[in-house]
Amino acid sequence: MSLTHFAEGQILFREGDLADGVFRLLSGTIDILRELDGDPILLGSVGPVQFIGEMGVLENRPRSATARAASEVQVEFLNPAEFLEQIASSPQAARELIQRLCQRLREADDRIVNDERRSGRAHKNLKVASKHTAVSSVQTVFLAAKNPWLQQQLQARFELSNLPFVIGRRPTAEEGPPLWQPDLTLDDVAPFRLSRNHFMIEQRDGAYHVRDLCSTLGTIVNGEPIGNHFRTDDAQLQTGDNEVIAGGSDSPFAFSVFIA
Repeated sequence: MSLTHFAEGQILFREGDLADGVFRLLSGTIDILRELDGDPILLGSVGPVQFIGEMGVLENRPRSATARAASEVQVEFLNPAEFLEQIASSPQAARELIQRLCQRLREADDRIVNDERRSGRAHKNLKVASKHTAVSSVQTVFLAAKNPWLQQQLQARFELSNLPFVIGRRPTAEEGPPLWQPDLTLDDVAPFRLSRNHFMIEQRDGAYHVRDLCSTLGTIVNGEPIGNHFRTDDAQLQTGDNEVIAGGSDSPFAFSVFIA
């Protein structure tokens, strides 16, 4: 392993590069970007003590995003063998990686359950679960647009009475239907910021959460980026107003999720 410094604006690796190692950020901030029709889209930023690029090494696949220094940064670079050795010798590093992989497994399980729900095969059981949820919960969740552009499609705040609630983009004729039928389908124009299944609002363990559904450009919840390129796909919502941005930091798909 080796210590390396990058000046602000320098590129650690680019989307499509060979995943030849893993970076562990020691100081500074790194922006994660993807290209959309040749334009860089900022998906979010990561801070110290995070691994960057570990999934590409584990899956032996090319880099799925670009990492750029947002400030002067110091990183530790580990080749694949050194990364696996550190995971084996560091309980904390191993725990972080296991949590990430467990998140993926849970997401796969959730897809199976929601496929059953949406096909109607689990309708009876879900009616019973919803009845108990209504008794135990005193909170109400509202969804609204946060900017005039989105208000053209989402004109009024409305209550999310049935959870989980999936938000996604209307597919083009060439794409076909998404895996799940969204509860809210919105229009977008190319280059698309919103994925056909982008994010879900759900209730779990007595709290409300936003889960990114393997979207192309990720989701930002109260300033925290989640999705394929970040540590987690899940963010817990707080009581009161929450900001959820789908499709990059400057995306027009900015929502208010209010928990009363």
